[in-house]
Amino acid sequence: MKKSLLAVAVAAALPALAQAQSSVTLYGVLDASIEYSNDDANSTIVATGSPGSSVTRQDATIRLNSGLQSGSRFGVRGTEDLGGGLRAVFTIEHRLVVDTGNTAGGGFAAGNGAFWNGQAWVGLAGGWGQLTAGRQYTPLFWALIPADFAGYGFYNNWAGFTGTGCGSVTPQGPIRVDNSLAYRSPTFGGATIYAMYAFGEATNGNPNNGFGGGSGDVLGIAAGWQMGGLYLAGGYHSIDVNTAGSIETVMAIAASYRFRSFGLSLGYIMQDFVGGAEATVIAGSAFVNLGPGTLLLNALMIDPSGFAGLRNDSALQFSAAYTMPVSKRTNWYVAYGMNDVSGLQRTGANILLDGIMRFSVGMRHQF
Repeated sequence: MKKSLLAVAVAAALPALAQAQSSVTLYGVLDASIEYSNDDANSTIVATGSPGSSVTRQDATIRLNSGLQSGSRFGVRGTEDLGGGLRAVFTIEHRLVVDTGNTAGGGFAAGNGAFWNGQAWVGLAGGWGQLTAGRQYTPLFWALIPADFAGYGFYNNWAGFTGTGCGSVTPQGPIRVDNSLAYRSPTFGGATIYAMYAFGEATNGNPNNGFGGGSGDVLGIAAGWQMGGLYLAGGYHSIDVNTAGSIETVMAIAASYRFRSFGLSLGYIMQDFVGGAEATVIAGSAFVNLGPGTLLLNALMIDPSGFAGLRNDSALQFSAAYTMPVSKRTNWYVAYGMNDVSGLQRTGANILLDGIMRFSVGMRHQF
C-alpha cells in the first residue's frame, strides 16, 4: 500500500518537475518615432544609360516611422533541460512596423512572405557551446555589435556591413541568413567564437535562383574578446555567388574601449565584389553619458573602387542620437542622420544627393 501511494505521488509530481525544467518566454520591442526627411533624402538618381542619369525628386516630408532604435518585433524563445547538462533551445521572431501593423519589409503583398522574418532557429546547448539551425544572424553581426555603441540602432549604424547579400556599396544586408547552421562557443578567457555554414540551396540549375550560377552557400567565422573595458573583434565570411556587382567576401576588424562614462570604437571593413570591385569602410562609434541619458555617435567613411559607372569617391555617413530612460523598459530618444553619398552615385548625374538628412523624435518600449 505504501509503495502504491509513493508511486501515485511521484507520477503526480512528474508534470510539475518537467515544467520546472523548461521555460518559454514571450518578448518584444515596440519602437515608434516622428521623422523629418529633406528633399535629398526622398529623391532618387536612376541610371538611364551611360553617361546620363535621371532624377526623381520629392519634397521634404514628415512621417510616422517604426523601428529606428530597435526593429519592432515580437518573439518566443524557450529552453528545455534534457539532462546531463544538455538543453534544447529555440527562438522564433516576427518583425513588424508599428505605424501600420504590417510585416516589416512591406508585408506579404510586397513579397515578404515569411511571417517569422526575424530569427527562427532550434538547437542544442551545453557546456561545449550552442549549435543551432534555421534563420540566424551572421557571425560578424555578433562579433561587431559590442563595438557599435548604438547597438546597431538609429541612423548609419554598422549592421548593414555585417550582412551577406549586398548588391551595392551601400549597407543593406541581409544580416540574417536562411538555411544556416551556427555554432557559438562558451566564453573562455573573455573570448567567444562564432561560426556559420548556410546552404544556399540553389544547386539545381535554376537560372532564376539569384546567384548567377553560384550555390549561394555562406561560410563565416568571427570572434570577440572582452578584457575589462577593452574589446577586440574580427571575422570573415564568403558567399558563393557569381552575379556581377554582388558581394563575394566580407572581412572586418574592430577595437573599442569603455571608460566609466564614455567609450570609443574604431572598425575597418572590406567588401570584395564579383568582378574585382571592392569597398573599404572605416567605422567609428562613441558614447558619452550626459545627465540622465546617453549621447551616441557613429561615423562611416565608405571608399569604393573599381565600380563601373560610379564616381568611386569617398562617401561620409554620420549619426547622433540622445536616449534617456523613463523606466527599466521604456526610453525616449532624438536622432539625427546625415549622408553624403555623392561618391556612390553614377557618373553623368546632373544632381548629386550629397545632403541627405533625417531627424526623429521617438519612444521605445521593451517587454
